[in-house]
Amino acid sequence: MENEISSFFDGVFGEILDNIRDPSEFTGKLGLTLAVIVVWFLCERLISRLVLERVTDIKVLNLFFSASRFLLRLLLAVGVAWIWLNALDALLILLLAVTLVIGLSVKGLISNIAGWFLIVNKHHFRVYDRIEVDGIKGEVLSVAPLYFTMMELGNWFAAEAPTGRTIKFPNSIILSKEVKNYNELSPFVWKEISYLVTFGSDWQKAHSIMMQVVNEYYHEFRKIYFADPAQQERIERQFQLFDGDPTPQRVIDVQTQGIQLKVRYPVYYTKGTKIATQLHEKILTAFAAESDIEMAGNRLYISSED
Repeated sequence: MENEISSFFDGVFGEILDNIRDPSEFTGKLGLTLAVIVVWFLCERLISRLVLERVTDIKVLNLFFSASRFLLRLLLAVGVAWIWLNALDALLILLLAVTLVIGLSVKGLISNIAGWFLIVNKHHFRVYDRIEVDGIKGEVLSVAPLYFTMMELGNWFAAEAPTGRTIKFPNSIILSKEVKNYNELSPFVWKEISYLVTFGSDWQKAHSIMMQVVNEYYHEFRKIYFADPAQQERIERQFQLFDGDPTPQRVIDVQTQGIQLKVRYPVYYTKGTKIATQLHEKILTAFAAESDIEMAGNRLYISSED
């Protein structure tokens, strides 16, 4: 057994030495490698310039550049490997073995690659999906073999608005943490508006005002998303995930400080904050015109003396 192992390594190093002793072959392959790298560099720059002149949507550009860079770099790696494979096949085998050993020894590397494979092939999420991972919300900007990048939403905002920061997660996080996807099966989510009124208020009137405003929104919602019969049928099937009824729902809860009035309604997942703001503006304006509707909560009294 020892003789066989010794013979194998003697053969490997013998092939490496033979290739090094042939400078003409080595120089030719080196020149061809440099030419391939130059062609790759020029192609990447040319494609970027042509696309930038014709496409203005930053999200489309991001998708295109991610895909094109991955494809061009894969072709570069294949090309360089093809050039050197015949001349340095023994050396490549050794490098591959060393790389494999290093990869297995680096903490998290294999699990990150496994996570990337699951993301790409099982579609846990796609680029520009809105997700929540480990309590952090964001929109996916890119997915690389070792990590994915999100644009952060919320955090110090109550609304789901961009903070301006990006967050990188190791792909292995999907193996140990839950991933909440806003739009994997349906682009619609349920939102809720809520007001706390005093016990002495006409809470029935307040709730009716809320329902009237939300129903007006829902009427416009149907005009936008249910206009085409085929689209309506598809969306109604999606709403079966939410018990099959997309109409706004009213909820009443009694608190120690007053009566909690809530209305739950469907919304396209990226428009939650915008729609909620519009509804609040209309409802608060209507409440202000009614003397028998009073908000409950802490009050600050300021007295003055003559």
